[in-house]
Amino acid sequence: MSIEDVAETADVWSKAIKKIVAAIGAAVVALIAAVSGVMVLWSSGSEVEEPPPLLADMGYGPQCSQLYNTIDHTWTEGQWVVWERLRKDMGC
Repeated sequence: MSIEDVAETADVWSKAIKKIVAAIGAAVVALIAAVSGVMVLWSSGSEVEEPPPLLADMGYGPQCSQLYNTIDHTWTEGQWVVWERLRKDMGC
């Protein structure tokens, strides 16, 4: 076996080892991405979702409903001003 044959064999082995290391690295990255994706999507069950706020919590209690039921589209400007003041005072 000549030196050229040994160098050629070493070069082939070097390229093969580089390809194997690159394939293992890609597999590790894909595995980490898959595990991360599963962890993000998997709910642990310990977290309890908050229910949406009730209308009363948003300022729409019975008093606000009554106030909104009194609207008359034929009111004068002065009547609308009084209604707006009441709405703001009641927090509706």
